[in-house]
Amino acid sequence: MRFIKGGFYWKIISLAVFGAFLSVVQVSAAEFSADMIQKTPQATIKGKVYVKGTLFRQEMEIMGQRQITLFNRDKNTTVVLMPQNRMYMEMPASAGAQNLSSTDPKALKRMAKTKSLGTARFQGYRCEKVRYTFHDSSLGTMVQWFSKKLRFPLKIEMDGPGGRMVTEYRNIKEGNLSDSLFRIPRGYQKMSMPGMMRGMGGMRR
Repeated sequence: MRFIKGGFYWKIISLAVFGAFLSVVQVSAAEFSADMIQKTPQATIKGKVYVKGTLFRQEMEIMGQRQITLFNRDKNTTVVLMPQNRMYMEMPASAGAQNLSSTDPKALKRMAKTKSLGTARFQGYRCEKVRYTFHDSSLGTMVQWFSKKLRFPLKIEMDGPGGRMVTEYRNIKEGNLSDSLFRIPRGYQKMSMPGMMRGMGGMRR
């Protein structure tokens, strides 16, 4: 996978967005919030996620910068919010992951060789554990712990040419979520990718 120019910071963002994208492209999920921890060869990222059907919000801090990513599966869009600068950037689906744009369980079976690893409990939820070996070797393999109750993968392990990425969702709280969580806040300015990078000129390197 190639990452956007801009150094280590953007490499981390690309990995984080890609990992979240693998979750949100599943079939319409239940309604819940959870803590997220994502481990990559570059860093360990902690954050919070909110899931409502086909809507997904991910909040995290990367190198001192707070970032919020909004996914809308129905519209196939991704929006990255920068609260510090009150700016946002729109992208189609997930940058660098268009080839996984229909990665629901049925599509995964077409894209990869599957192997059931039985059932396992994760965070109190009964999950189906499945290994996917993608026909496209550049995507490597993926193991999911998929909760039928939440209709969402609670743990994902990706192994590919860039190393291993593990995403886990913990402290899950089921309940109603406000639609405002999944909208661009008022007063935010739209930016292009070059403009967004200039707006981050003061971040730590």
